[in-house]
Amino acid sequence: MAQVSIITPAFAAAECLPQAVASVLTQGFPDWEMLIVSDDGADYRAHLAQHGLRDERLRFLGSPAHGSGPNAARNVGLAAAKGRFIAPLDADDVYYPGRLERLVPLAAEHGMAGDNLHVVEQCSGRRLQTVLPLDPRVQFLRLEDFCRFSVPLLFVFHRSVIGAGWDEDVGFGEDTLFNLRALEQAGQAVMDAEPLHEYRVHPASICHGPDAVARAETAYRFCLQRLRQDGLGFRTPRFRAAVTALLYRKRVLNRAYRRALQRGFAGSFQHYLITRQDTGT
Repeated sequence: MAQVSIITPAFAAAECLPQAVASVLTQGFPDWEMLIVSDDGADYRAHLAQHGLRDERLRFLGSPAHGSGPNAARNVGLAAAKGRFIAPLDADDVYYPGRLERLVPLAAEHGMAGDNLHVVEQCSGRRLQTVLPLDPRVQFLRLEDFCRFSVPLLFVFHRSVIGAGWDEDVGFGEDTLFNLRALEQAGQAVMDAEPLHEYRVHPASICHGPDAVARAETAYRFCLQRLRQDGLGFRTPRFRAAVTALLYRKRVLNRAYRRALQRGFAGSFQHYLITRQDTGT
C-alpha cells in the first residue's frame, strides 16, 4: 500500500497535466500513488501514455458528473486514497524533485507539512514571488501566520488531521478552508522554507478566469453566512473568529482588484497583489 496519496482533479487539463505527472515521477520518494480524477470525461490514461508517461502508481478515476467541480473530484480521490498521507496537487502545478522526501517525514511528526513556493507566470515561465522568507530553513506556521497569506499553500497531510474533505458547495477558496481545518486539528504546520513546488498563474485556470472576481465574492458571502449559522466546520471560537476576519480581508482585496480591473489593470489577482506590495498599499 502506498504511503502517500497524491490527489489531482483534472478538467480541460490535457495541456498541463503531463508536466504535473512528470514532476511526480521524478520524486526520489517512491512510495506514492497519484489519483487523477477526470472531471470532464477525458481519458487521461491514454493522453499521458501518448506523452510517454506510464506508471503503475498512476490511478485514474472519474468524478460523479461532467463538470462536478474540483472539490467533488478531490473528494472522489480522497475516498479512494490508500495512503497514510494525503498530498493535493492541481493539474496545472508541479512538484520540484525531493518535495515528498522532505515533507513526508515532517508530516509524520507534526501532522501537516508545507513548503515555500514559486508563483510562476505560466505563459512566460517568469517567477513572480515566493511567499516565505528563506531563513530559517524550518519554520512553524500557526493560525495567525496562515491568515497573512493570499497565495494558496500546499501541504502534505497525515490522515489524522483530515476531516470530511473539501467543501463541494463552496465555489472558490475551498483549499484554504481545507487547510485551515487541518491546521485546527494539528495545532500548527511545519514549513520547509525552500521552494519545493510551483503555483502557476494563467488566465484559463479557475482562480484566474474572467469570472473569478464574481465567483470569489459569492463564495466569501456564502462562507461568512455559514460561519454565522454553523461554524463552517470549525470547532473553536478562536478559529471561527480568525476565519471570519480572513474572509472579510479577502473580500476587501477582491473588491479592490475588481476596481483595478475596471480602471484598466490587465493582470491576474497574483499580479495585482505584487503591485500592491511594490507600492506599499
